[in-house]
Amino acid sequence: MPDKDPTHWLFRLTSEEWLRASAHELVHARRAFERKSQREAVVYCRRGAGMVVNALLWHREDERYGRTYMEHLAQLAKDELVPEAIRLSAALVLAMPLQGQLVQLGSKGDPQQAEPAERIWHWVKQRVEALLQIN
Repeated sequence: MPDKDPTHWLFRLTSEEWLRASAHELVHARRAFERKSQREAVVYCRRGAGMVVNALLWHREDERYGRTYMEHLAQLAKDELVPEAIRLSAALVLAMPLQGQLVQLGSKGDPQQAEPAERIWHWVKQRVEALLQIN
């Protein structure tokens, strides 16, 4: 396993720290969706879903995934080695509109819109746990 390196874009956090940081982003995404703050919610979803990929890249760097969270999601959406449900989830996160399309009635929005990003998070977490058991 690589050493933690505060000067390196990927190794500044450990794999476990990337998982925690991305989970935190997804909590904020759900809250923002509930408040009907579409732009904020989408940004948190994209950051959380892209950030969690760093937890996996930490164990196995892959230049195809680039360095940014959006590059991570774009590659995840087309990576044939990734389960179709996860590729679809990445595509859904990338396609989320920054502006709400419909006026939602009621005082609260739908926090379940964060589910595609959360599916990516759970899949990466399982993969990381498997890698940790191997090492």
